[in-house]
Amino acid sequence: MKYVIIQGDGMADHPLKELSGETPLEAASTPNMDEVASAGELGVVDTIPSDLPPGSSVGNMSLMGLDPGEYFSGRAPLEAGGQGVPVNSDDLVFRCNLVRLRKTGGGKIMEDYSGGQPATDKVDQYIKLLDEKLGMNGFKFYSGVSYRNLLVWHNGRNEIDLDDLYLKPPHDITGKTVGRYLPRGSGAEKLNGIQTKAGEILDKNSESFNGIWLWGAGVKPDLPTFQERYGLDGAVVSAVDLIKGLGVFTGLKPIKVEGATGSIDTNYEGKVRAGKENIQEGSLLFLHVEAPDEAAHAGDLELKIKAIERFDKRIVGPLVNYLSGRNDSKLLIVTDHITGIESKTHERGPVPFAITEFTGSKVSPWRKFAEEEASRTGKDLNTGEDLIEIFLEEEVG
Repeated sequence: MKYVIIQGDGMADHPLKELSGETPLEAASTPNMDEVASAGELGVVDTIPSDLPPGSSVGNMSLMGLDPGEYFSGRAPLEAGGQGVPVNSDDLVFRCNLVRLRKTGGGKIMEDYSGGQPATDKVDQYIKLLDEKLGMNGFKFYSGVSYRNLLVWHNGRNEIDLDDLYLKPPHDITGKTVGRYLPRGSGAEKLNGIQTKAGEILDKNSESFNGIWLWGAGVKPDLPTFQERYGLDGAVVSAVDLIKGLGVFTGLKPIKVEGATGSIDTNYEGKVRAGKENIQEGSLLFLHVEAPDEAAHAGDLELKIKAIERFDKRIVGPLVNYLSGRNDSKLLIVTDHITGIESKTHERGPVPFAITEFTGSKVSPWRKFAEEEASRTGKDLNTGEDLIEIFLEEEVG
């Protein structure tokens, strides 16, 4: 049996006045997701435990069948795994966003948590500059994709108490004065010093971004693999290092797709092509698209609907057509969390999923892949672990 998971990041949302009470998923044209919802099992799942912050790291760990309460040790070390950055057990890893801050009379405002989403090939020179100027006393900068970069504090776990360190994700404070959200607690003096000096360097050298923001700190995780749990091998296709890292730590091969950006301009066809190639070789494919989440963080409703529709037409459609021609495959379509257009950030709450096992016959859509429709089915799962066990029931059994 071949198992395919397609994850549209942050697709779920709330009813919006601008859409006459519909959510973006309800308003979007999604015939392919609707076909899957009509052909198989439709329901909702809570991917975020009540005691952990909502976000892609927790949500996607849950969607890989793991209990974040047991295994989550921070977002940044997962991204380090996706980048192939060497990390030891005593190192601390921080997500290092390139950001744009706007100066006002009352301080600085987080104008853009993504620094204008600079091209990856143009970012490397700035990260190298920061590492040259500030990479000392155990600190080292690493380039990632676009604004998503990393800072490693070697042996930092022995120098500070991570439980006593406060860090705020920059996408949670768009439009807000940043002073009250700066690092606090154990190790904060060093981190604030690095952020301040990095801002001075970038302000003189870059037009798009003028600062860094450190968050998502953690230590190297120890995760059981899909092979150990289910006897499955496979691949992960994503532009986002976080998802690649989760794949690496759970035994899935990360696939690099040229032109995969993490934004709405990503290489959809390249991702589908890579997915097809790797599902032929392995038994499990986890394919992730970031664009709906990015649009919601920007508060751009039109862009979020467009991102959902592109996901449906250019990812789900081709893969449904491909899998429909074989009788040995199952498909799961899901999103990892709510990303609200109004809040511009991640939120907890049930999100829709649909599972179908292909038999070679097409189904005319009669129900919608969307929040309310999914909740009406009565299939309400408490955790992502529950969902993956249902999806992989033959392997679990």
